[in-house]
Amino acid sequence: MGIKVLRSQRLYVKDLNLQDAPFLLELLNTSGFIQFIGDRGVRTLQEAEDFSIKLRDNPAIHYRVVFLQSSNIPIGIISLVQRDYLPHPDIGFAFLPSQSSMGYAYEAASLVLDDYFAHHKAPIFATTLEHNGRSISLLLRLGLTFERCIERDQQLLHLYKKDPWNH
Repeated sequence: MGIKVLRSQRLYVKDLNLQDAPFLLELLNTSGFIQFIGDRGVRTLQEAEDFSIKLRDNPAIHYRVVFLQSSNIPIGIISLVQRDYLPHPDIGFAFLPSQSSMGYAYEAASLVLDDYFAHHKAPIFATTLEHNGRSISLLLRLGLTFERCIERDQQLLHLYKKDPWNH
């Protein structure tokens, strides 16, 4: 996927590294992350550093941290994860609650999708809980379309897809 920095007018997106562990610790423990993505059990800075290394060293997972250009403050993540039950990567996103409703998730996810489609002539997927209305709205705004419902880990997920030729 590369190590380049993606930039927009307000944001930049770069690969997760060990220095991002304090931010990751904060994000993983927000109520929205726990409710809609899951509790990762990361409660200390050391656990966040270990989790960062685990993510970085897994070739099926690519986490990028989203920063405000103006202040270099991290505000969210965009992930591309190759799940064992999908033929192509799953895009995901999580932002600090204080940074919601400002268009940052759309802006950052658009950067990552543009980069993905510039390098891959393959679809991208997204999964979300059926009651995660904000995520579903963002996926639709990004041009993903509902494919079907799937069950994973005893949860009903909505599966969305975007093809490169509809980009």
